[in-house]
Amino acid sequence: MQTVEYPISTYLPRDVVYFDGNSATLPQDYVLKEGNLRLFVPKNKIEDVVDALKGSRFREEKLEFYKGEKYSLSMRIYNIWELHVRIYDEGFIDGHFEVSRDYLEHLQYYTIPSIYEVFDFYRTAYNKLHIFDNVAKKWIKEVRTQYLVTLEPPKSLTAWQPIAVVVGALSAIGIIAYALSRLDKGED
Repeated sequence: MQTVEYPISTYLPRDVVYFDGNSATLPQDYVLKEGNLRLFVPKNKIEDVVDALKGSRFREEKLEFYKGEKYSLSMRIYNIWELHVRIYDEGFIDGHFEVSRDYLEHLQYYTIPSIYEVFDFYRTAYNKLHIFDNVAKKWIKEVRTQYLVTLEPPKSLTAWQPIAVVVGALSAIGIIAYALSRLDKGED
């Protein structure tokens, strides 16, 4: 087990103005729910955005919970955190900070959405920030104020790879022991 000291923080929209002229104060629990506020890039820019993310040390993820995305990319941030980005066929992008896949806590620990950090990594490929309020079905024209949101690290971390090695070794020993228990003279 390993202890961690550093939280991760981000800004998320609070007071917004939509393109239809209406304003809203988005509750903090609303902006913290992934998928409520989504980034968007045109379909013809998706591959450029993926290339920009990969050029910034993002890697494709195979170990993830599939949510219909075309691409699932992540990048290690700081000590134990990852920035995970899902890009969908229609151009929507969801991103969040999470505990790294190297730890068992990844499976059940809290996440917080990321908007500005994801944009910062792909803006060399597409330099327009489009934020879509997926529940209101409206595009955000202006963000007037923001929440500062912090994700505290777990109290301790458990690396899963050493556990997998031990389980694998014990399984191999069990298989060998079973095979040896079946030794016989070679008669029917």
